[in-house]
Amino acid sequence: MTFTRSAAVFGAAAVIAGAAVAGCGSSNNNSSSSSGPIPSKLVVWRMGSAVASQETWMNGVVAEWKKANPQYKNTKVVVDWIPWTDNGTDWTNALTSGKGGPDITEIGNTETPGLAAQGALANITTDVKGWSNGSQLIPGNLANDTVKGDIYAVPWFGGVRGVWYNKSQFAAAGITSTPTTWAQLISDAQTLMQKNPGTYGLGAPTDDTDAIASFIWGAGGQVAVQQNGKWVAQLTSPQSEAGIKEYADLLLTDKVSSPTYIGETEIGAPGTAGPGGAEEDFALGKLDMYIDGPWAESRLEQVSTKNESQWASFPIPSENGPNPAPAFSGGSDLGVWVNSKYKTADWSLISVMDSVSNATTFANSQGFFPEFSSKLTSPTYSKSQLLSGFAKAAGYTQISPLNSTNWGTADTSKYNIIPNMMKALESGANFQTTVSQANTYLTAVLNTGSE
Repeated sequence: MTFTRSAAVFGAAAVIAGAAVAGCGSSNNNSSSSSGPIPSKLVVWRMGSAVASQETWMNGVVAEWKKANPQYKNTKVVVDWIPWTDNGTDWTNALTSGKGGPDITEIGNTETPGLAAQGALANITTDVKGWSNGSQLIPGNLANDTVKGDIYAVPWFGGVRGVWYNKSQFAAAGITSTPTTWAQLISDAQTLMQKNPGTYGLGAPTDDTDAIASFIWGAGGQVAVQQNGKWVAQLTSPQSEAGIKEYADLLLTDKVSSPTYIGETEIGAPGTAGPGGAEEDFALGKLDMYIDGPWAESRLEQVSTKNESQWASFPIPSENGPNPAPAFSGGSDLGVWVNSKYKTADWSLISVMDSVSNATTFANSQGFFPEFSSKLTSPTYSKSQLLSGFAKAAGYTQISPLNSTNWGTADTSKYNIIPNMMKALESGANFQTTVSQANTYLTAVLNTGSE
């Protein structure tokens, strides 16, 4: 198998512009109804940078696929690695030119609905419904790949944010169970600060929309909802305002977060690769709890392994418990490119890449979870000090409107609506004015792509 690199270096937006896709052919033809010659080559687009362990995994998958499907024994599988910042441009160029596109593509799950709605992905409804593993997929994640009742991709792996903590610190502070409500979370954070002078209890970076969304959802609110075909922001509902206020008050009222996290993500200032942020502070013992996903383990280890044996996790609490706050499930899907001539072979390879065993092996190696409900309760996770909390959180997920076509524009790029709102609030801006303005902007951008 051949691994190559994308030649595109554009820094493109993650979602294809509608005009660029308009004439690219319908995605309403089910892939199982497509037929064609046995491919001499299949091109698979993977996102990110090539990693040796991923290449080894992919080699094994291709070997398994060919053994189970002898008709493809001479098919060459070429894997192109596409930087996440380039994928929008690469997809657009492939569709508008009709050349250079993949047969199979990895897709960030927030990008799938937009790509499907704009005609970039083949309809694989019949394939998925006839797939023996299809019934095991986490329903909420498969729903993200469904547009107007048709399925355009399958979940591959995912991850959720939870709360990292130090188990020995909890024990030393007399905390015998992890919190399930906001009141317990704040109380525990304050207790830990008293027991560990000079630390902060829980970080509240302002540029962490996924964490903020969990607080909104944990109070019963929504970021935005669809009504009559339009997105309507919900930041000013009483429930959403309660979640927004609670997150801001981690700094303003409860004083368990550091003011240094204003304008930062969990890993420091946006757009920088240097040290800093809640992640580094947690690894160094300067922060008692912080919100991130299990994928952060390797980065934490690069900072310090002093407390690694005591790292553990629990789901982000909801306002009143006992169930956790819903968490945004980030990850990747697999789809068939609409212009591929080999849709039957494409689905055949996807079904092997995304088998329960292969998806689980891959997810575990990357610090994510497989997208199968049955695996989340397996001893691999339930008995793991670190992963058990994340696995529990993975059973309580939401994504809307983080799957809106214009979500990437609203939450990143020049608008950055929710982070900018939280930055203003934690800097002392008027609550009602700031949230109301963000709500207005969010409705406009989700529907039009601009204010």
